[in-house]
Amino acid sequence: MTKAEIVVLARNGFNIKQIENISAGEVKEIFNDSINKSNLKRINEGLEKKKYKVLTYWDKDYPIYLKNIWNPPLFLFYKGNFSLLQNKSLAVVGSRKITEYGKRATEYFVSTLKKHFVIISGMALGVDSVAHWNSLGSTIAVLGSGVDFCYPKSNRVLYKKILDTGCIISEYFPWESPKKEYFPMRNRIIAGLSEGVLIVEGKIKSGTMITAKYSVEFGKDVFAVPGGIFNENSEGPNFLIKNGAIPVTTPDDIIYYYF
Repeated sequence: MTKAEIVVLARNGFNIKQIENISAGEVKEIFNDSINKSNLKRINEGLEKKKYKVLTYWDKDYPIYLKNIWNPPLFLFYKGNFSLLQNKSLAVVGSRKITEYGKRATEYFVSTLKKHFVIISGMALGVDSVAHWNSLGSTIAVLGSGVDFCYPKSNRVLYKKILDTGCIISEYFPWESPKKEYFPMRNRIIAGLSEGVLIVEGKIKSGTMITAKYSVEFGKDVFAVPGGIFNENSEGPNFLIKNGAIPVTTPDDIIYYYF
């Protein structure tokens, strides 16, 4: 079975065991469908033109951290330097509506942490973008769209900069535009790829807290930057600290934890 066929099967809802046990006849029947044929053709054309690459769950280079979570993506499309995933990695996430405190904290932590970790984030506005900008050359963006689709569009320059020296990853067809339901699923990949996650800012009900929740479920280390009690963007980190997350006030708090 080709990688492109595995991708289409997975996007049709087939799980690991089903794909491993599917017969040649069943594969043929599935790809008689016009939509599946079209998707298969587009993927193969993109691979042939080297517009992107794809890694499946069964490939030896599939990230071991991600393979060990309970719901790993069965494939990853990527552009750029995928070998970055062989290095120690840390997720840095937070609010899209970043405060000046959040911006300064992200810059402060990431400027040092990038020397020891590959920084993983979601290329969203706010904390994600600041984390990527301050770790160019050692950063990975996990998208809630296909790898050919820059979202938000205002991050076009950042998208290109990451491609130059970093890596962009997605579990969606390369041409897919973002959908609301894609972002929580994207967050599980951010958590799964990382040894730990640093929560800078975020409200209690936010995508940031979804990433934190996945990190706890996956047995990852959760670090949180404490914030003011009247700052709603610090509600998430402060809540996490009260419930067992590791409070950090300097990059060394994280570095000494691992080294």
